[in-house]
Amino acid sequence: MASNLIIDDLVADLTPVRPIRQNDLLLVAAAIAALTSIAVVTQFGMRHDLAAGNPHPIVIIRSGLLLLLGLATIFSVSATARPAVGNHYNGWKWMLAAVALLPIAALCRFAAGMSAGHPLDMYTVGFQTGPACLMISGASAIVIGGAMTAWLRRGAPTALNHAGWLVGIAAGSFGAFSYNLHCPSDSLYYIGLWYSLAVGMCAAIGRLIVPHLIAW
Repeated sequence: MASNLIIDDLVADLTPVRPIRQNDLLLVAAAIAALTSIAVVTQFGMRHDLAAGNPHPIVIIRSGLLLLLGLATIFSVSATARPAVGNHYNGWKWMLAAVALLPIAALCRFAAGMSAGHPLDMYTVGFQTGPACLMISGASAIVIGGAMTAWLRRGAPTALNHAGWLVGIAAGSFGAFSYNLHCPSDSLYYIGLWYSLAVGMCAAIGRLIVPHLIAW
């Protein structure tokens, strides 16, 4: 009888919870990334070739790689919110390896003595600098990562550190994409250095902060 009373008390405290869906995170991240991209373009302007509808090939490549890395990582983040046996999404690892080809290519060209822009191509005109890449990408990533973390708190993540890395990589990729719409540089060295630093910085911040925010 006592056991039944305890069970009744527990049941009485239950409230219905809306199940989380993996596609919801994708929609949230895409919407916030679109807003940050609009904010960057509005505040700092769009690249002239993008505005003219004739983007430089390197812009198409880096835009595509950043978007694909962000999307691939999003699915892995959503999987951490609903842990299950055999529920693995490792596509982000392959996309991260693909993105790593940019800094590797820059290093190879530098070692071979080939011109890919100045290896310390960090400063251009006014605020359009390498550090600006970190600041603008990071600011966008904070907004995107915050929305992803809020969504993740609704789930039941168990691998907290892993989830932190993934949120940081995804947010950093989308944040760097937002800055990419403004970034005036076509230098392979610039992309290999500053974009890698931006995504890596966001990944490290995600690892340090996100696990504490999503712990049960």
